[in-house]
Amino acid sequence: MDTVKDTPLLPKYVFWDVNPENLDFTKDKKFIISRMFERGNLDDVLSLVTYYGKNEAGDTLKSNKYLSRPGLFLAHSLLGLPLRDFNAYVTLKHD
Repeated sequence: MDTVKDTPLLPKYVFWDVNPENLDFTKDKKFIISRMFERGNLDDVLSLVTYYGKNEAGDTLKSNKYLSRPGLFLAHSLLGLPLRDFNAYVTLKHD
């Protein structure tokens, strides 16, 4: 039996530059996941991970070359993935 997942809310403060109602959760998945990890609050991020799953969110974020430092460390902590698995980690300046 297939279960239908409720789509998470896409807050305007995260998607200030686009109309969130026009985003497609399948076609715009990479943009939605990346933006939410970079700018969303923890509750918003958790609802997104519940919707897409840890593997899907992790795979999307690992392949992203341009993830903010806070977004990268949130993904690392929340998804339990090594920092070196993220393409964005390579481009991050290590102080």
